Parts: sequence; structure tokens; C-alpha cells
Amino acid sequence: MKYLLLTLTLFFCVAFSALAQKKDKYAEMPGSEEVSEARVADLTRQMCNQLHLNEAQYIRLRAANRIKLARLDEIQWQYKDNAAQQHAKLAELEAQYEAECSRILTPSQLSMFRNQQQHDDVPRQPANNEGGLG
Repeated sequence: MKYLLLTLTLFFCVAFSALAQKKDKYAEMPGSEEVSEARVADLTRQMCNQLHLNEAQYIRLRAANRIKLARLDEIQWQYKDNAAQQHAKLAELEAQYEAECSRILTPSQLSMFRNQQQHDDVPRQPANNEGGLG
């Protein structure tokens, strides 16, 4: 009985220390380790409305969006002090995401997706020199 009690005590000590170390790992990162389901749903729903996805495409794109948003948050946190490296990692992530979208979407949907991305990437010029110098 004495050995059983000693063994259980030792087991619980090891388990609690492992749990504490795991919590410390994520204490430095803002938010939780999971991506907000609302963000994933909003992004996927928006793409579904624009690209007229079928159900299978919606499910696969939702998974791809979840991975992209999680990785995006990770890159922004991990490389917050190094803008050049952060930009390079974000470009790499975007290329991977576009490759995944090309496997999910039809050619016409992919064309609409690329047109929408180009439209979103073009910076808007200020009207009447708003926000300019002078």
C-alpha cells in the first residue's frame, strides 16, 4: 500500500509539472493556440458568396482557411521584430495558400479568386491629396 501511494504521488507530480510547462509555452503567445472559429467562418462564408462554392469545396476551403489564419497569427507573432523576414514568411504562406486553393477551386473560380486578391492588394490612392504631405 505504501508503494502504491508513493507511485501515485510521483505520477501526479510529474503530470502537474508537465501541465505547468505546457501552459508556460503558450503564456508568451497572445490569445489562445486555436484560431477563432468566427474568423474562419467569416472568411470562408465571404469566399463562398463570391466564388459560389459547392459543399465539398466549402469544407475543404474552410480547413485551408483555418490553417492559413493559424499560421498567419503565428508568423505575425514570431517575426514581429523582423519585418523583412515576416514579409518573406507571409509571402511564402500566401503562395502555399494559393496552391491549395488551386487544388480546391475550379479554373473559373480560381480566376475570380485571383482577381479579387489583386483588387485587395492594390493600395487605394487618397482622393484630393488627402493624407498626403503639404
